[in-house]
Amino acid sequence: MKIIFCLLIIIFIYYIIFKRIPNILSVKTHIFFGGSIIFSLIVYYIFNFQRGFAFKILNNMNDVHHKPLYDFGGMHYKNNQMNLLKNNLSMKQNHRCINCQNPILQKDINKYNISYITPLQFGGENNINNLGLSCSTCSTFKPY
Repeated sequence: MKIIFCLLIIIFIYYIIFKRIPNILSVKTHIFFGGSIIFSLIVYYIFNFQRGFAFKILNNMNDVHHKPLYDFGGMHYKNNQMNLLKNNLSMKQNHRCINCQNPILQKDINKYNISYITPLQFGGENNINNLGLSCSTCSTFKPY
């Protein structure tokens, strides 16, 4: 309510200046003054009657301002998920390749490939129990 009262005082002062010295204010000034008053009323309405909307807009503006131009956070999460899956499969296989039984070293786990034990086209299921970790040699020379 105080803002509306202040806007009314500003409009009244503007009106008095226009009546006493009409040559000092141009049409361009009238347009800018009217636009600023309308903008102020819109902002007042949004912040008083649409708080949730205003909060979401300002929160999104803040997030965009603090977010880097290129965000690789999703890729980092995906790589962590893949490493976690490879570690779990390696432990399930007793740290051995699913095909040739060569040992899987923890430092080289990124070089190993995840593959289906029984491929989907041969009736294998699409779940974690049908996945295995194989070395690059076995993955390259796999018959299917």
